[in-house]
Amino acid sequence: MTALPLLLLIALAVLAVIGAKGAKSKILNIAVILGFMAVGLGIGALLGVWGKNNGLGAEFAVPLAELLGAVGAFGCMRRNKWIEKKNVEGSVTGL
Repeated sequence: MTALPLLLLIALAVLAVIGAKGAKSKILNIAVILGFMAVGLGIGALLGVWGKNNGLGAEFAVPLAELLGAVGAFGCMRRNKWIEKKNVEGSVTGL
């Protein structure tokens, strides 16, 4: 069952990147997802340092990185839909 969160993260990240229009938005989505994952790894490492138990930090770092990566991917997908809706509404009026 440990591979399931990783597969879900990969699927969400692929959907977020594919759903973006233009290369700049795709790169931004990748950067956001990787940034959220880096924050998760950092929080896990801090747990190990503050708790003086590196094993504890290692246990929490990867699952937390996967979780925050999924949150970032969901945020990117919402941003893609928001930009798409904004562009469609702007082009319908024709003004």
